[in-house]
Amino acid sequence: MNHFPALSKESARLCESDYLHMTGLNEKSLIELTGLACAKEILNYYGPFYTDHIVIYAGPGKNGGDGVSTALFLAPYTKKISICMPVNPSQDILKINISNVHNFYPNIEITDCPVTGDIYIDALFGIGLSRKPEGIFEQLIKSMNEQPNPVISIDIPSGMDANTSLSLVEAVSPNLTLAIGCLKPIHQHVKAEMICGEIICLDVGFPNQLIEKYAEIQKVA
Repeated sequence: MNHFPALSKESARLCESDYLHMTGLNEKSLIELTGLACAKEILNYYGPFYTDHIVIYAGPGKNGGDGVSTALFLAPYTKKISICMPVNPSQDILKINISNVHNFYPNIEITDCPVTGDIYIDALFGIGLSRKPEGIFEQLIKSMNEQPNPVISIDIPSGMDANTSLSLVEAVSPNLTLAIGCLKPIHQHVKAEMICGEIICLDVGFPNQLIEKYAEIQKVA
């Protein structure tokens, strides 16, 4: 994947904003596209899940929103999904998706406690993380690393800095990382496979020309 451009977290945010402006989509639509892309790749990679229990650790922000959206698209193909959300969501979009969980998906439960399952999805923190996760979040990261079943991180492993590939705390050690929209510097680190496991870049609609535009801008900067 080293021949694909990688965008810093700052450039990735600008690229996303530009994409939404170009297409007329809103952030809710992008989260839904992300959830669908994640669900399809997870099903392709590990599915089917008809007898499995999927556990999603979801943070209060956008990465948590991607995790909840992924759950909505996985629900028809698995026995049970537990969304472990230790703190209340901070985004309205995330609140809407949680409402949809309660209204339409009887095989999805939402809890604030760690849960044991057959496969784990790490949606605690994405590229916006800037300080060490503490308390329950640090405990959840450790619990994912201590169990033997597969772990999938959405965008980057929680606890890592997307730009520097430095761990802000004990970070999640996934088997698979789903890079959303474009690669970030962490995905091209010399030890990327050790940090992220296998890396798959998911297409959520960003045109290659747009990604290349911001890759060139950050070179100049």
